[in-house]
Amino acid sequence: MRANNSIKNNWSFIKLGLKDKYPQLSADDLTYVDGYENEFLHNLELKLGMNRVQLTTILYSLIPSESTENA
Repeated sequence: MRANNSIKNNWSFIKLGLKDKYPQLSADDLTYVDGYENEFLHNLELKLGMNRVQLTTILYSLIPSESTENA
């Protein structure tokens, strides 16, 4: 499954929110590489002890509302 474009396009916001909420995540954990979305999200799932639905819910919650309105 490829990450939704709104996650990709808003990664800078999401990354900051994740770092604040989960300080145990390293810079490597938060490095988004285009084309490796599934592996990236799986790694975050393992690090945070979540399933994909829980993780994507958190990711979307970190996108500023004006960005989701224009997506």
